[in-house]
Formats: sequence, structure tokens, C-alpha cells
Amino acid sequence: MNSHGANRHSRAIIDLEALRHNYRYLKEAAGGNRLIAVIKADAYGHGAVEVATALTDADAFAVAAVAEGVALRAAGITQKTIVMGGFVRHAELQACIDHSLDPVLHHQFHLDCLRDADDLGDLEVWLKIDTGMGRLGFPRGRAREIVDFLLGLNTLGSIRMMTHLAYADAVNNRFTEFQIDQVKSLDLDDYEWGIANSAGILGWPDTHRVWTRAGIALFGADPMSDRKQKQRELRPAMVMKSLVLAVNAHQKGDMIGYGNTYTCPDDMTIAVVATGYADGYPRHKVDSAQVEIQGKLCDVVGRVSMDMITVDVSHLENVRVDDEVTLFGDVPDINDLADCSETIAYEILCNVGAHVKREYIG
Repeated sequence: MNSHGANRHSRAIIDLEALRHNYRYLKEAAGGNRLIAVIKADAYGHGAVEVATALTDADAFAVAAVAEGVALRAAGITQKTIVMGGFVRHAELQACIDHSLDPVLHHQFHLDCLRDADDLGDLEVWLKIDTGMGRLGFPRGRAREIVDFLLGLNTLGSIRMMTHLAYADAVNNRFTEFQIDQVKSLDLDDYEWGIANSAGILGWPDTHRVWTRAGIALFGADPMSDRKQKQRELRPAMVMKSLVLAVNAHQKGDMIGYGNTYTCPDDMTIAVVATGYADGYPRHKVDSAQVEIQGKLCDVVGRVSMDMITVDVSHLENVRVDDEVTLFGDVPDINDLADCSETIAYEILCNVGAHVKREYIG
């Protein structure tokens, strides 16, 4: 028997009602524009099929790869589904046609495949224009030419436009204003646009143009740089929990964990918690990380191991083996854990969701 997932102590509790609340909140924040729920990477570790099934009112879904979209169709998900990465083979174009998936067009390869196809079956597509992300998308100067080409394909269905914001999480930055101006300069307002990501929805009303798309905010993590000053009504959809394996008394000067990186400054009580990087808990630079035990925050001390972390519980009474530990959720906030680990909430959610048992409520 392997020791992965369901056979380990760490678990992720997924609150589907929190997801539905976040979707409604973001839809309102987007001014009532249509809202795409981004559920790529197995819904950021939350379970794509489970999330899509719970969001029965979602206007559309978005995934990264064609196979992710096909899996949703196989599970009975019928809403419009956008493939953000487009197709990478002729067979994937056919899969988009067969399963009514909307590919994003961002490369000449896509145009060549569409041109050579015998029947596109009224396939609906999204033309992505690079307005400054520098990743996927056609250059602005080709936008009109490509639109005209697509209009000449007799069996193609609707055409929509898309771009991606590079810096919208930073409040009041001028680069996002530049990207908005780039879109306006194209003079393609007759087409439905999808511009706003989570940060665009929360911070940039000018990017709300018919379609918006929410990824990280859908799962309750605020992406904005002012998140500590503005308390937005997002609820964490994932709570990671584990339990206490041992409680040990240590004396001043005792060293804890690999590399002797932590020395007890006083006599201390240290709890060993059953989680580690094998469960997706971040290993890097967690000196200021905290967990919750008995409703109190406790500091993580020493290095994170594969299966264990060590926690200062000196200020608590009667901590026992099998006591519940909250690793992140309402408290501690996942963004705080991400900050002290020098990463982002996206990475932690994806890693945890791919490693531990998921339990669904709501």
C-alpha cells in the first residue's frame, strides 16, 4: 500500500459553498459581466470535476489544455469551456470541435490548422492579443489581419477577443493602464472581450468587458497588493489540516530538526505535527510560518521535513497526540504562509491539492 494521499494524516477540506459564495461575489465585483471560472490544474488543486459540478450557475469554465476540457465533458459538464493554451496538435483541434471546446488562438500554427480543416463545425474561438504580457498572443499589429482571416473561414463559429494582464495585482500601476489603452487602440469593440483576470476584476473596472475570468480569487485567495488594507469578502475554499504526532519538552539550548537551524531560546514545549513537503506544505524559508492549535497561533520552528513540522506550543496547555492542527484556512491565511515561504498561494494550493486527501463539504 502506498503512503500517498488518503493514507496520510494531512488532508484538504474543500468548502463548495465557499466556492459558490466567491463566484457570486466576483460576479458582482465584475459589474454583472459574464464570469469564467478558471479550473485549470485540477482547479488549483481543489478538484476540477467537483468544482465544476458545484458551480452550476457558472457562465463558463477555463482550462489550460484540451485534455482537461475533454475530461470535464466526460464528467457531464456542459457549460462553455475555454482552452487557454489552445491546441498543440491537429488531433486536439478535432477534439475541440467534437467536444465543443473553445480554443484560444495565439500562434500561427492555430491559423494554419483552421485554414486546412475541412469542417470546423461552427467552432467558437478566442483570439488572444499580446498587449504586454510577452507570453502568449499575437502582436497587436496583426489583430485586424487575423480577424479578417478568421471571418473568411466559412465553417467557423463566433470569434471573441482576449488578452492577459501582467501586473494588475499591483494597485494603481501604470502598466495595466497601458494595457487597457492597447486594447482600446485596436478599435475592435464590436467583439466580445475577455480582459480581466482575478486582479482585474477586483482592482480594474475598465477591464470588465463582457467576459471576465477568475482563478485564484475564486478559491478565496486575494491576489491584490493591498489585501491587508482592504478586507474583501472572499472565503478560503481549501482548509489544510493535520494532527499532532508528539509533544516534547525541550530545554534552553536544545536544537530542533535537520541542520540544527533552530536553538531553543528558553525551555519550550514542542509539538511534532504530521505534515511536510510530501504533503505539499512549503519547505522553503518558513521561519515566520504559523499553524493553529486549540484556536491559538503557534510558530513553526526548525526545518520542514518530508512528513513533519515542529511547532512551539509553550503557550498552550494540555496539547495532546491527535489534537487537530490547521495549517492554513481562515487562520492562518494562505497568503501569509505564501509570503513567508517566498512563493504565491497558487503554488501552495496546487501542491497540497495534488498530494493529500480531499474532503468535500457544502
